[in-house]
Amino acid sequence: MKLKLVAFDVDGTLYPNGIMYLRSLPFGIAHFRKLLAFARVRKRIRTIKPVHDFYRLQAELFASYMDLSVSEAKEQIQRVFYSQWEEVVLDIKPYPYLLDVLLHLKSKGYKLAILSDFPIGNKLKYLGLDSIWDAAYSCEEIGYLKPNPEPFKLLAAHFEVQPHEVLYVGNNYRYDIEGAKRVGFHTAYLHRLPTWCPAADFRFSDYRQLLKWVESIQEKE
Repeated sequence: MKLKLVAFDVDGTLYPNGIMYLRSLPFGIAHFRKLLAFARVRKRIRTIKPVHDFYRLQAELFASYMDLSVSEAKEQIQRVFYSQWEEVVLDIKPYPYLLDVLLHLKSKGYKLAILSDFPIGNKLKYLGLDSIWDAAYSCEEIGYLKPNPEPFKLLAAHFEVQPHEVLYVGNNYRYDIEGAKRVGFHTAYLHRLPTWCPAADFRFSDYRQLLKWVESIQEKE
């Protein structure tokens, strides 16, 4: 295969989820009920089509679970999940060797992109990775969360590449890997434990392994 674009998820893919979970414990305790409701909202919204106004629908669902007005729900989502939650990433280090791998891929002519369910905000800046990408998308802005095909298709369309010319890298098997594979992307699954993952073209736990794999398949072309 001839790759032209390598795209990445953010949370748990550019930095370890475990560190984020530890740092977010006080946040989780303070907002436990909101977190449960928001998780239900996100699970439900992945199944709804068509979505005419993502943020309105999200607020309406959250309002129904929390017994709030829609305006109150919007305010809480913005304040708790988009502003306060983002600060959890502050000072977290990206995965080892990730920056070197990204710079190497870029030097070889690959386009690099971000496709994340959550708003990207300042996360890339906090991680020291904000100047690398050719494009960065939040699925919310597109109107559909992964594993819906719309975000993946828009990404390919933006770069004017065919699906088989894209490699998508993620740490969530159902949303990242299966979603990308359904539209014809190649997939690399970041997962430390041995697991059955037929939709993944490659599974890795160290970014040096990913680079070696990309280089090996390109040499075959």
